[in-house]
Amino acid sequence: MSQRRSVVGVDACSAGWVCAVAAAGGLSVRVVADFAAVWDLARERDAARVLVDIPIGLPDAARRACDREARERLGSRAATVFFAPVRAVLAADSHEAASAANRERTGAGLSIQAWHLVPKIREADAVFRQTPRARQRVFESHPELAFAAFAGEPLSEPKSTPEGRDRRLDVLRTAFAGNEVSGDGGDSSEADATDQSEFDPERAYRETLDRTLRRDVARDDVLDALVLAAAASRPLASLPSDPPTDAVGLEMAIRVPVSALGWYLSD
Repeated sequence: MSQRRSVVGVDACSAGWVCAVAAAGGLSVRVVADFAAVWDLARERDAARVLVDIPIGLPDAARRACDREARERLGSRAATVFFAPVRAVLAADSHEAASAANRERTGAGLSIQAWHLVPKIREADAVFRQTPRARQRVFESHPELAFAAFAGEPLSEPKSTPEGRDRRLDVLRTAFAGNEVSGDGGDSSEADATDQSEFDPERAYRETLDRTLRRDVARDDVLDALVLAAAASRPLASLPSDPPTDAVGLEMAIRVPVSALGWYLSD
């Protein structure tokens, strides 16, 4: 068996970014202050792949095809996918200005939830524009698509509820059982199987909650980072299958794990 490399799942939080690392030694979670530190962690851990829940490639106008496809796949959970803002929004200094810029170019304003993500999008965009190597290792994904792939269907229970969190922890146990840490690249590739006893997502979840404050790191943030780490270790499909790039050369695509449970992402 070849030398196993780590993978990382990343979700934004109030304190910065939650990073779940799946490596030969098991599963761990770290909170870092900014996206530059996410990339530093990926390099420190020699990560083969990083999946992050943040828009990467940004349109100049119109909606991204990957967002439309993701919403279609999730059905009743479509609202969990926010449409990415146009690139001009990154220069806005208020929600009103950002919404006006987005409406001018797409015909739709920008939700307040999407506006609150703009500082995180700016952070990630700066790293990708300044660090070409990051584009080869870090890819956009979406937690609810990952949970759906591992569960075999979109999860109807909101993760803001105890029932929704318990369901996602159940799915995470399945996702990390027989986990695979992949080789290079963002799409389907060969992978090494890992011993499932090395991975305990519920323990990683509980330990992270114990050592962080909810105003800094929400329960949802930890669950989302963990499922993206599980997804990062699997062969991936791309939405859309032949993604375009934006004005600065960043791919406009959402990566999703290819499910072996019947919820396939091909047409």
